[in-house]
Amino acid sequence: MKLIMRADDLGFSEGVNCGIYKAIKDGVITSVGMMTNMEATQHGYNLIKDCDIALGLHANICAGKPLSQVELIPSLVQENGDFCTSKDIRQRKEDTINVKECEMEIEAQLQRFIEITGKKPDYFEGHAVFSKNFFIALKNVAKKHDLFFENPIMDKEWEKQNGVVGFPFASLDEKGLYDPKVFMNKHLDIVKDNPCAVAVFHPGYLDQYILTHSSYTLIRTMECEFLCSQWLKQWIQENNIELVDFRNYQ
Repeated sequence: MKLIMRADDLGFSEGVNCGIYKAIKDGVITSVGMMTNMEATQHGYNLIKDCDIALGLHANICAGKPLSQVELIPSLVQENGDFCTSKDIRQRKEDTINVKECEMEIEAQLQRFIEITGKKPDYFEGHAVFSKNFFIALKNVAKKHDLFFENPIMDKEWEKQNGVVGFPFASLDEKGLYDPKVFMNKHLDIVKDNPCAVAVFHPGYLDQYILTHSSYTLIRTMECEFLCSQWLKQWIQENNIELVDFRNYQ
């Protein structure tokens, strides 16, 4: 039984970066997605660059400022030049994201990834926006640059083709939390019944930036602690689970 433990949002803030590093160093994270348009990106990469993990591009069109010229991507930005938030995008009655504009920004983020790391990402996926046009743009850029685009949960056909099945999203309570032990036990069959499974987490510590720019707050510190817990390490061992990463599936 094989399981990929993925952490998203490297670069979102320095607090998030430190939590992700903790979840790698003392925990069980095997793959990390980096947001390359954020001010804390270089800080995050410096923390994890020597870790034995798969490092992916967590393409982002809903947090921080774009790398493209804002006048060239009007469907993606607010009047102040920041990206439209994921909440704003979800509330739209129609998918108004322009595919070509989206491709332009994703290309810029990919080039920044290469500038920072000296290589292409080990995998490639998107942050927080469930837009058909966003997914089209991601797939187009991935195909153009021969990148391993991964999209479990959202794309069942992708899961079949790649033999990697995603855990469903956790149901959060009124505090934005859930019981991770219950969550892992509930979805153990996904690991047992498929060639490989992937579980996605957002570990991190809290700083002022994340408190004012993300709806994920307490869940980050909770997941960070859980990912480093003896309970989880024992759960993995008792169920004979082999931890792998996306480099095994390129």
